[in-house]
Amino acid sequence: MDLKRLEIILMRHGTTPWNEEKRYLGHTDIGLSDQGREELAPVREKLCDRSFGRVYCSDLARCRESLQEVRPDLAGEAVYDDRLREMDFGVWEGHTYDQLKDNALYRQWLDEPKRVTSPQGESWEAFESRIAAFAAFMLQEAESRAAGCTENTENTENIENTENTGSSGNKACASVLLVAHGGVIRQIVHAFMKTIAFWDIRIEPGNLLVLTLERTEEGWSGANLGDI
Repeated sequence: MDLKRLEIILMRHGTTPWNEEKRYLGHTDIGLSDQGREELAPVREKLCDRSFGRVYCSDLARCRESLQEVRPDLAGEAVYDDRLREMDFGVWEGHTYDQLKDNALYRQWLDEPKRVTSPQGESWEAFESRIAAFAAFMLQEAESRAAGCTENTENTENIENTENTGSSGNKACASVLLVAHGGVIRQIVHAFMKTIAFWDIRIEPGNLLVLTLERTEEGWSGANLGDI
């Protein structure tokens, strides 16, 4: 199968105690709160019957725990990748807006986050670069998987079984689940759908977006962004 479309189910992790307290949370490894676990119940229902060619997940606890809550059957086979971590906010990690609002550099960062970097934190350029590297890796894997699905279908001796299972297998090859953080999800969507501004992409903790990519002669681009 020459892969032309890829469906990416983007899932933001559930709420953490720091989310509840409106603290900046980047690389700090904090698990879900009770609220975070409860709010994942609707996602569990939406994803319970879906098949995926691959599952990708940030290696931080809040994402790992979220995947375990919604699809424990997939947790053991997921690819846990540190490139899917949220931006590192450096010395501002764990602080709230009220604690930082009188800091001049912080105010500049709010106005121009692509130009200003938090002390000991991650620059916007570095953040974009690692997400782009992950996206290239994901697409390469999807294309290899699609080729494998085609080979498996062609080698099936029973035509009836091919018709019944090959189609669903190919669909699974062209679909992935990605569990990550709000900033990461925004960046992935914006990278493929540049007409949508980064800050206009809304996804609350414990929610889903579906990004459909299409491959043209110019490469991969976003064809649709929606909900399940």
